[in-house]
Amino acid sequence: MPNTKIIMLGGRRTGKSTILSTLIHSLNDKVSHLVKISDNTPYGASSGMDVPLHEKRIEIDNYLRNRQKFGNNSQFIVDMSPNLGEGIYNLEASVQGAARIGFDFVDVPGEWMKPTHEFYPKLQKHIDESDVFVIAIDTPYLMQDENPNINTVWNRTMEITDLMSKIKIESPEDKKLILFVPVKCEKWVHEKRINEVTERLQKAYKVLINTWVSNPSVEMWVMPILTAGGLEHTRMLDAYRFFRTDKDKKGEICSVDPLTDILLLQDGKTLFRESVSAVDPEPDKTYLHSFTQIPLSWYKTTGEGFKPVHCEQIAYHLLRFLVKKEHELSQAKYQEYKAKPWYIRWLSSGGRFGRYLPIYEELVNRIPIKTTGDGFTKVESFVVTEED
Repeated sequence: MPNTKIIMLGGRRTGKSTILSTLIHSLNDKVSHLVKISDNTPYGASSGMDVPLHEKRIEIDNYLRNRQKFGNNSQFIVDMSPNLGEGIYNLEASVQGAARIGFDFVDVPGEWMKPTHEFYPKLQKHIDESDVFVIAIDTPYLMQDENPNINTVWNRTMEITDLMSKIKIESPEDKKLILFVPVKCEKWVHEKRINEVTERLQKAYKVLINTWVSNPSVEMWVMPILTAGGLEHTRMLDAYRFFRTDKDKKGEICSVDPLTDILLLQDGKTLFRESVSAVDPEPDKTYLHSFTQIPLSWYKTTGEGFKPVHCEQIAYHLLRFLVKKEHELSQAKYQEYKAKPWYIRWLSSGGRFGRYLPIYEELVNRIPIKTTGDGFTKVESFVVTEED
């Protein structure tokens, strides 16, 4: 049976592959008696991907455990360096009594989304071949109030909007699913402000939403998830680079505490200015995009450890959508071929699920699909802002 392609879009180091690693963990932890997800990705030189998804999950777990040794007030930043290669993860869902169904999750670097990038045509091809689009949003940058351009540039809202405006819908039965997935949103969940994230997101992606919201073939959802659980965003601070000696040519990234003037290092340690050779207020081009200086997003641990929440819902909604789509397609095909001999009718074979469609329909009826609460929202109306 053909694999379903899902394209994952978002800015640099938003956490797209982390979404997949916690998705697999959460599914197999919660509903393994109903459905099991396996990672069949060919890791190694052939794929260009060396770290399996389950190891990414272990890495997050161990990192939070080690950070806890510094206490809950120790601040740190996550890796913001670019990832230049695409990743295609081959996941497989298996249900007892039915054929296994394959999914190809395509994770592309944020840099590919610039129309001038050499791999932009390849990205456009992925868009054309996909039915499901997962847009990962780095919540701290979405919610910062200093400069709206920071979110536009870091989360690549304009590039993603342009890409998504070119979705091809061949017929009324050719349905598309768009999932807006805010990540790193633990702070707003813990403060019971997650609805503010949903509202801000819809304003940020207003043009994209208004392009498709009236089209019955396109279904859109906002679903915030916690891929770590045990950390919180604390604040945004400008990026600097300090040099330990006058012979140091590379330097190290840091921020400057605005109250104490102490250097905050990315691993949570601190330094006095007097103990270093120099501090450069213009770190490097890594933090400069489209003439916008990107600040560093600082985090702290909460003591909860690795505790993902709602990550499995992406898979639940994906299965729900695909089963519904095939059901509608099968009905259309039945109407088209019902006058023909029984042995060529659609219901006997074909599609993503083939003759196992009823088994997957039963699965969708049994899994706990979340549709409301905790920021989960089906987008069904035009976004209107004060500027309109």
